[in-house]
Amino acid sequence: METRANHVLIGAFTILISILAVAFALWAANYSSNKQWDKYEVVFSEAVTGLGTGGIVQYNGINVGEVTKLRLDPKDPRKVIALIRLQADTPVKVDTKAKLAFIGLTGVAQIQLSGGLPESPRLLPTPEEPIPRIPTVPSALQNLSAAADGDKLRRLFSGRRHGVRAPPLPF
Repeated sequence: METRANHVLIGAFTILISILAVAFALWAANYSSNKQWDKYEVVFSEAVTGLGTGGIVQYNGINVGEVTKLRLDPKDPRKVIALIRLQADTPVKVDTKAKLAFIGLTGVAQIQLSGGLPESPRLLPTPEEPIPRIPTVPSALQNLSAAADGDKLRRLFSGRRHGVRAPPLPF
């Protein structure tokens, strides 16, 4: 009978630990969902390839939120509106800027926030704009694309600079 008592004790201990683990997981999930969040809109005038729902939002390199929704602007389909949620303690100021950035070579995009002088007022909702808009600056890819349209880049790759023609490539 002593052996059987040990099995019952081990089974009861296992059930108790399992119940405590589930209770802890539920508490932790409730704790993270009760975090205070602020919503903002970011309007891009460029393609947001690689950015999706759940994408990262960083402020000066620190993860502070995520993208909750992406949609085209109904008034101007050339623009993309990203709805983001940020931790309530994120210091978004009226002069904070957003830009699209790419993580490594994978093509995954994220939104990077930067700027905002300490003395600038916070960007808060107003009756006219219940979800405040963070202004954007062109991304590095958009700057490169604009430069590619220029004549300098065309001349650089064609090998014709200042009237000097580069020798043809051997392949």
